[in-house]
Formats: sequence, structure tokens, C-alpha cells
Amino acid sequence: MNKATRRIALLLGALLPALASTLHAQTPDSVIAASWSGKSLFRVNVDGGTIFGGEYSGGFSGGIPAEGSGTRMMWYPGKAAFRAGYINGTQWDDANIGNYSVAIGENVRASGDNGVALGVRSTAANISSVAIGEDNTASGAASVALGYHAHTNARQGSFVFSDRSSADSTRAGNAHQATFRVACGFRIFTSSNLSTGVAFGGASVSNLGTACPTEYFGQSGTMIATSTGAFLSSGGTWTNSSDVNRKHLFGRVTGEDVLARLRQMPISTWSYKAEDNAIRHLGPTAQDFRAAFGLGANETTIATIDADGVALAAAKALERRTATQAEEIRALREENAELKARLDRLEAALAAGASHK
Repeated sequence: MNKATRRIALLLGALLPALASTLHAQTPDSVIAASWSGKSLFRVNVDGGTIFGGEYSGGFSGGIPAEGSGTRMMWYPGKAAFRAGYINGTQWDDANIGNYSVAIGENVRASGDNGVALGVRSTAANISSVAIGEDNTASGAASVALGYHAHTNARQGSFVFSDRSSADSTRAGNAHQATFRVACGFRIFTSSNLSTGVAFGGASVSNLGTACPTEYFGQSGTMIATSTGAFLSSGGTWTNSSDVNRKHLFGRVTGEDVLARLRQMPISTWSYKAEDNAIRHLGPTAQDFRAAFGLGANETTIATIDADGVALAAAKALERRTATQAEEIRALREENAELKARLDRLEAALAAGASHK
């Protein structure tokens, strides 16, 4: 046994007398604490590698190493559970420790089996639940609470992320639901250089006075902004991208042709199968629209910009018709006025001739 190994052995001998075990150097590069039955309980290698062993019993045998408040790092073999940090109460008492659970931080509790609680005053209270951050509670089975004052509200399979913009808790509304509080917006990027994606705009200033971005992808005053240029305004208006710099392959449109196609396209009222029958809509089907104009990506959808384009082209054609008809009406009125004047003169001449007889 080398000098370093002897020092480790003496230290372990002083710290682990309650194990009622033998302490010896199995090989020149390790120190092992073993039970009387020979099972390895603790090993330290000369390179610093460490293993803690033990017997899992589900808490039915093998008492908890310590209970009550204090600062400690604790491995509880009877429940295969690990604790490290500080508590001021009973968070790490046997009754509050779930099997196979982990709790690290300040006043954190993982009472659910397979639960994980990290941070400060966070609680994983149900099976396979996770609570990470400050004052979070994962009380639903297999639920996750992250951030600040997030609460899964006993809803299984739920996910809650809560920012630090308010001390109010953010709670799950339903099982198997994701809930986010992100006062300054939410961004999803779909490229490594962060140039494409979608952003959900937030308040201009959070509750804690933090200034929030007012522009996403070059668009300001939006609730939903996209890298394509389309966005939902904060007033509730969907705006399509129509920048000339994003377009090519321009083609001419004949208004009368649009009117002729529009005349042949069926338009009816209908209801979506997924909605209540009392909710009615007016318009063509995507199949009829595609057959009439050949626009859009497929035969099951209608892009609002295409429908708007058809409406504008038809309106221009009708305006042109109206202007032509107005010119014809003006010419006819002038002609009628001239004919009326001629008739008036003729009638006057006839009347004058009759008076001289």
C-alpha cells in the first residue's frame, strides 16, 4: 500500500466505523469499504474515482443516514436516493424521500419515486416528476415544472415553464398540456444562423420593468412574426408577405378572364366538420378554386393572398367595365340631348308655320 492509499484508508477508517465493515486496499490503486458479507459499499481509486454502493430495499430496511435540518450530502441506499445541499426542515426526512429520487439545492424535496428536484424550494411530489429552479412544484405524475413559480397543478404529463416576470404562479390547465409564461416573447429558430423561424411577441415591458424586444424578424408590433415576412399584428390582423424582392416569374392577368373563371367557380355556404354545425362559412372549396385558377400549393388549401388577388383582379375588371359603361352612358346622354334639341327646334318650327296659316 503506497503512502497516499494509507492516508485514504486511515481517513475512511475514521469516518465509516458505523459500517461494521472491513476497510482494506484491494489493489495498490484503490481503497474499499466492505460489509462483513464482503459486498463493496465504498471505493476510492487513487485517481479520485469514487463509488458508493449499498442495498436497495424500498425503504423497508436499512435506515436513513440522517434526518432533520442541516447542510449535508447524503446517499440513502435503502431508497437508492441522493441528497445534497441545505434544508431547514423535514424535506429530507425518510417520509419525504421517494425511491430512486434526487434532490440538490436549498430546501428542495423529491418525495415522488424517480423524482428530481433542483434549485431552491422546488418540489417533485409525484412519480417521475421534475422540478428545477425557484419555488416550482411538479405535483402531477411525469410532469415537469421549470423556471420560477411554475406549478403543474396535479396534472399528469403536463409541462410548465414560468419566467421571472411575476411572482404569481403559472399553473398547468390540463393534463398532457404545455404551458409557458414568457413575458418578453417566445422564439423558435429553424436554422443554425438564427435567420429563419417564428417568434411570439410579448409585452413591451415585463411586470418587473425589463424592456422587451419590440421587433422580431424586422417586424414590429406583432403577436406572431415569421422569417417569411408574414405576421399576426398585435391588433389581430394576419398580414401576408408580399415584398416584390421575394417574388419572381411575374405574369400578366386579364381581368375579363378572371371574371369568366370566377363566374364558373361554385361558391356556397358550408360548415367545417370539426366545428359545430351552427357555424357557417361562405366561399369556394380548395379543389374548385384550384381548378378555376391553378393557384396555391395544393388542392386542399387556399392562400388568403391568392383569394385576395382574385378579388382585386375581378374588382379591377368590373371597374374597367363600369368606366366603359359610364363613358357610353355619357355619350348616349349627349346624343340624346342633341336629339332632344333638334326635336325641340323642329317642333318649334312646325308650330310657327302653323300659326301663319
